[in-house]
Amino acid sequence: MPDFSQRSREREWIDDADLSADELVCVLRDLARFNAAMLGHWPVLSWLRRAVRNLPRDTPLTLIDVGCGYGDLLRVIRRWSRRGRRPIRLIGVDISRETIRIAQSATNSDDAIEFYAADVFRYHEAVPADFIVSSLFAHHLSDAMIVDFLRWMETNARRGWFIYDLQRHRVPYLFIGLMGLVTRLHPMVIHDGRISVTRSLTRREWQARLAEAGVGLNAVDLRWFIFRFAIGRLK
Repeated sequence: MPDFSQRSREREWIDDADLSADELVCVLRDLARFNAAMLGHWPVLSWLRRAVRNLPRDTPLTLIDVGCGYGDLLRVIRRWSRRGRRPIRLIGVDISRETIRIAQSATNSDDAIEFYAADVFRYHEAVPADFIVSSLFAHHLSDAMIVDFLRWMETNARRGWFIYDLQRHRVPYLFIGLMGLVTRLHPMVIHDGRISVTRSLTRREWQARLAEAGVGLNAVDLRWFIFRFAIGRLK
């Protein structure tokens, strides 16, 4: 059993493995399937509903998903925007060119989602986005990079930002291992999922990173959701 008292520095296989394109598709698709089964899109949509509830329905908006991976969150947001008839430009950013290619292939052109392969710290829109979100991305970053990421979002999001990530705890670690025994998820999803848990932050660590970034705790809404944290900031 890992030591959950501190963050692990172990790298996930997907960050280093030289996967074939077909195998990477399987991994990304299974990651998206597992996250959907764990209701991973719901906290993002719930926050977004709160973020726009006082805006006129025809207000044009821009949203960036950082570490967009398979693009599944953006496709869910697109379906939400269509139901609500809200005009919203959707942008997915991921550092992996191959991941971006796969996300584009999995997305219908009618969804009008833009995908860019870029280092988020070097990515800038001509006009700041209204909203920036990230789902299961922050645990890939070091403590210092998380502080930089919080500052980057604070600078580049006009209306608000949202982070959804795992909680470091033995329960999700054991649960993911159990899922490996009872499902047909790709073995890398199970292996990396457990490492992701050990790399994640506790509530106190999130509070410390927010303070370091100059974001007051009274300015954010930090909620717990099924051994995950949802951290929202509305301006």
